[in-house]
Amino acid sequence: MNINRGSEWRKWDLHFHTPSSYDYKDKNITNQQIIDELVKNNISVVAITDHHVIDLDRFRDLKVLGEAQNLTILPGIEFLSDARGDEPIHFIGIFDSTDKLPYIWKQIESNTDIKRIEGEGKSHNQVYCHLMQTINLIKEHGGIVTIHAGNKTNGIENITHALPHGVAQKEDIAIAIDIFEMGKESDCPGYKDKVIPYLKKKISKHIPMIICTDNHKVSEYIVKQNLWIKADTTFEGLKQIIFEPEHRVKIQKDEPDFKEDKLIIDSVRFVSADNKFTTETIYLNKNLNVIIGGKSSGKSILLYNIAKTLVSDNGFFEKEGILDKYDFKSEDPTFNFEIKTKGGFSQSLYRDENENSIIPEIKYIPQNYLVKLAEPSLNKKGAELNKIVRELINEEPESQKRYEKFISALKANDRHRENIIIEYFTIKDHIDSLKIQLQSKSKKEILETNIRSNTLRLQELNESVGLNQSQIDHFNKLQFEQENNKQNRVKFINDFKKITEFNSEMRDILSSLKNKEILVSNSLEHPELKELFSINSNNIKNSIDELEKFISIFETTKGEDGITRLRNESSLKTLVSEIGRKENEIQEQLKPFLENEEVKKQIETISKSISEDNSSLNAIEQLSKEIRDNQIALENTKQSLFELYRSNYDLYLNLIEDQKSRTSNLESDGLKITGIAKFNFRKFQQNIFSISDGRTASYKQYEICNENRNALSDYNLESILESIKLMFESIIVAETYALNSKADRKHAIEKLLDDYFFDYWEIEFKDDKLGKMSTGKASFVILMLIVGLSRSKAPILIDQPEDNLDNRSITTDLVEYLRNKKLERQIILVTHNPNIVVNADAENIIIANQKGQNDSETSSPYKFDYINGSLENTFAKKDFEKDLLKSMGIREHIAEIVEGGKEAFKKREEKYGF
Repeated sequence: MNINRGSEWRKWDLHFHTPSSYDYKDKNITNQQIIDELVKNNISVVAITDHHVIDLDRFRDLKVLGEAQNLTILPGIEFLSDARGDEPIHFIGIFDSTDKLPYIWKQIESNTDIKRIEGEGKSHNQVYCHLMQTINLIKEHGGIVTIHAGNKTNGIENITHALPHGVAQKEDIAIAIDIFEMGKESDCPGYKDKVIPYLKKKISKHIPMIICTDNHKVSEYIVKQNLWIKADTTFEGLKQIIFEPEHRVKIQKDEPDFKEDKLIIDSVRFVSADNKFTTETIYLNKNLNVIIGGKSSGKSILLYNIAKTLVSDNGFFEKEGILDKYDFKSEDPTFNFEIKTKGGFSQSLYRDENENSIIPEIKYIPQNYLVKLAEPSLNKKGAELNKIVRELINEEPESQKRYEKFISALKANDRHRENIIIEYFTIKDHIDSLKIQLQSKSKKEILETNIRSNTLRLQELNESVGLNQSQIDHFNKLQFEQENNKQNRVKFINDFKKITEFNSEMRDILSSLKNKEILVSNSLEHPELKELFSINSNNIKNSIDELEKFISIFETTKGEDGITRLRNESSLKTLVSEIGRKENEIQEQLKPFLENEEVKKQIETISKSISEDNSSLNAIEQLSKEIRDNQIALENTKQSLFELYRSNYDLYLNLIEDQKSRTSNLESDGLKITGIAKFNFRKFQQNIFSISDGRTASYKQYEICNENRNALSDYNLESILESIKLMFESIIVAETYALNSKADRKHAIEKLLDDYFFDYWEIEFKDDKLGKMSTGKASFVILMLIVGLSRSKAPILIDQPEDNLDNRSITTDLVEYLRNKKLERQIILVTHNPNIVVNADAENIIIANQKGQNDSETSSPYKFDYINGSLENTFAKKDFEKDLLKSMGIREHIAEIVEGGKEAFKKREEKYGF
């Protein structure tokens, strides 16, 4: 079956001889052997170019044999010119059919200067024709002229007439001929780099280059290098290399425009039981496919179903409001749509919801999508466009890794900020609590006076019971030691509480670290790196073990008697025992001084008062010191918050710098993407307003809250930081900032210090910023972004990209862009514009038709019908064919359907003077 995908790359040989040529080396070879050898070498089209002879019988036989094996035979003649005396220049005429060849040959004989050389040897039956006269006759009868070029001894470069006449003659020949035939591959670079640019500048003509076998003995058939032509295997197909000399013909080993099979949609098909849609398979080209048709002909329906079948995210369709744009299944329960890739995989529109897309990276740009993005003020899509640009930048794996690292750092900063704020308010609350405790204490001077007074009373009591001064001094010493020991016990208890609280927090951290280490270790896949991590993670485990040993020193347990004791033997246990032992020892030494019961009671009462006063003094000193220490910690914590704020901003700058390598590759297309760290004033203001008392409106005094500033306003980081610091002081320190009843100061600080920065990607095209462009031009630039930045080479589906673009922008920008990008990825688009169809040199044109929607009747049984083919597919309308789509060639359909189609073809051909 001959499958039609439009213009495809195939191997051609346009200079090939048969035994009918006077200088053929094997006269006994059969026509079948010739065909077999060509097919074996995967040749799709061959031009028979015997010297000055047209063997109609042989050609017709070869044509029939070739058709049986999908090999096209084109008729041609090789001529020798009189341009160089004894060593003539060779050139070839190739024609559409043999019908006119005898007549053309007679015209050449009668209207040009022909010189025959007869006799034995090399020159036997050679015929010299006048070069320019013969070329003109070939062109007049619709033929194509190729001339030998490069370093061939019989090529155009060997015209030896004296300068400047020789150069002028070569230029005249270049104007007249259609194709240069290289003698060998090494000639190609010189012609491509020097001759072609010179001719384009001198005579405004780009002449395509080919290379052929010039075979004279098929048993020695040697392909010097593959000649690839992207066209139908017809004479009309060959003409396309004249119109598209840079894109339609290549001399190279492998097939051009390589694309991975898994990323190529090979064919699509509607499944429809009620003849609503044709069930014929529609084959697609791997390059540019355009869908055209009249109004409501089913163009967008076809594109939409391709997208709906492959796009993995239904959320996109929901967001664009097109989830059920074409719901044919409600009318026909059997309706479905099938897609096959070149890699051999298939998928249906209605399939198991757990089945993944066979081309999940496919991109779909529905009608008006670009316009919506191009008009953010009207469609509120500005943030979405920035998100799209960001996502496209991150399609490249390294860029994605950099962005993930950036996001991870931002999240870590968010957690760190949250923890610092919690720590700040924990410290602040603790300071407030300490101050309240301090205020509940007696004055320090009163306590000190009372201690001195009570100490004197103790001395008087001791003297009253007859103690001498030495005994009194010893008693006072014991009293002092007893008081110190009591205060030491209080300090121990307080400090131990602090340590146990610290250890509790540390235990949670260690547990989290252990779990994180296990998660990371289990997630590693590179064997050597995993082993290296495992070996060195022992250091982490050892450190955790040491810290857990530290925690265990301070662990306690409650016994059956209800007494709390240290769990493990340690120096700490010795310390506790020492405090108790010292207390008992002092008690024993004090007993002799307390034998008088009356004095004893007084001493105990006074001692208790002194002890309580000392405890209060110590508490005051401890509270004062703790307040000072916490105030220092509070200030340090505040500074940490602002340092984190600045480092958070630096993360955006670093990301933008790192992503430059990703965006710079678009500059060759005239497109420039500049990353900028922006501050979202609107979001900041909304959050601040939400916590503020609107009547007082404390925010009005701060420039950062100026309502004229938005997400894209310019700013200075130092100015932002200064405003935030002032607001911080007003909210926390001075408490002059009026909050509403729903917001506390901690919540206010969380809002104030949140991350309002974002990476913004400013877009310029040819020194014109996106925001200042017309809607049409902006739409095109956005298309460039989506296609150009995308790392994926999956197909891109576009519905009417020309919307809102003027004709000049279409012909100069959009067309050229599509011509270049179709070489990288498959493109399928709907269009009404002839310049996109013709001048973008679409490889495959799909004609859509809905029965009853135009004046032309059709015998097709289907309501929606499609046919496809190449630009070179051309034949006049057949009146006997009642099926509209089959009644004329693709070219004729384009001319009839697309306004300006005829003019587009005309300009394309006039461009090359054909």
